[in-house]
Amino acid sequence: MTTRIRSFVVLVTAALLQATIFTEFRFLGASVEVLLLVTILAGYHGGPEHGSIFGFFASLLQDVLTGAPFGLHAMVYAPLAVGVSSLEDRLVESRPVIYGLGLALAISIGTALAGFTGLLFGQTAITSSLLINRSILAGITSALVAAPINKIILWSLSLSTPGALELRIPGK
Repeated sequence: MTTRIRSFVVLVTAALLQATIFTEFRFLGASVEVLLLVTILAGYHGGPEHGSIFGFFASLLQDVLTGAPFGLHAMVYAPLAVGVSSLEDRLVESRPVIYGLGLALAISIGTALAGFTGLLFGQTAITSSLLINRSILAGITSALVAAPINKIILWSLSLSTPGALELRIPGK
């Protein structure tokens, strides 16, 4: 399978998980943000190009699932994936705990920014403190389920990174 087909399968599966399983399991009003998690991991592993593409399509799926104005989440997801991909260069050989905390922080920031962007466009009013609390909880719960999703993202992007080239000179 090509990278595009794998990425499409991952995005559709993430949207189905977001719409079915993870909306039923909430912790203090916050649920796992699978589409945002997929976006951030794609930006981390695939670079800014893959991250922004994943972010754009994941955000459109998120808009369809939540009934938000079309493109609202795109203002947050794609730039966040590009930002995470640029931070990836600076986190060379960090400990897994740092990666987990960074992932939880990125998801919390993305959820809060999406909520505040929704408030700007007249979406459901929620107090700022409640939005921040739920964003932090969403970041923590999403980071807890990130390990298997991380492996799936690595699988979906495995054909996009070029391997080592072996040069052969004829006659030698």
